[in-house]
Amino acid sequence: MIAQELHDQFRSDMVDTARPYLWSDTDVARYMNDAYRMFVRLTGGIADFTSDLSRVAISAGEATSPMDARILRVMEAYRLSDEAKIEVINQSDMTFSQSTDYGRTRPLFLDSTPGPVRYMIIGAQRNVVKWVQVPTADDVAQLFVYRLPADTIDLNDPDMEFAFDEVGEEHHTHLCLWMQHLAYRKADADTFDRGRSDEYKALFESYCAMAKAEWERYKHKTRVVTYGGL
Repeated sequence: MIAQELHDQFRSDMVDTARPYLWSDTDVARYMNDAYRMFVRLTGGIADFTSDLSRVAISAGEATSPMDARILRVMEAYRLSDEAKIEVINQSDMTFSQSTDYGRTRPLFLDSTPGPVRYMIIGAQRNVVKWVQVPTADDVAQLFVYRLPADTIDLNDPDMEFAFDEVGEEHHTHLCLWMQHLAYRKADADTFDRGRSDEYKALFESYCAMAKAEWERYKHKTRVVTYGGL
């Protein structure tokens, strides 16, 4: 489905096909983008280990690096230079600490020892990661992440493919449920309907829960158990 098709579906479902529209094209584009991102958020994010968004530059002498704001979760990380694994830990994880020569515990987060990056610490600051050790050479961290969509839908480009294959085509039409939820929240006497808005919100969230469960089944291969004879 392309963006224009979802736009037309919304107008048809809402019986808003004649000008002047109750919901402007600007409204519809905003609802569409919000539905797209909300679907991804509620289903756990788009899995990615190949796009530029899944790579973080490691700069010599720099203890931190910016990470794209669209990344929701970091699962694994590797140094591209030698394919060595970088341990991903939370800043608040106190089990990752070191003892000093004076018998005091020093958080790993404060370690400024130079050397090859061994740890990627996340959670201390939004969209910023901390490297330990502090890198002595430029490198790239290849991540396995779950993230938000890479692009924003633009209705001014009528041939733009919706979601650029980042969300399965089977889900596209159901995004209209969230769009309808938002549409009935519009503060206007002709459009505001809290009851209908809540109804479409519940339908959308229910669909997302089903889609997430389906995706979780897809991610895990079937395990076969073999029992030995007596």
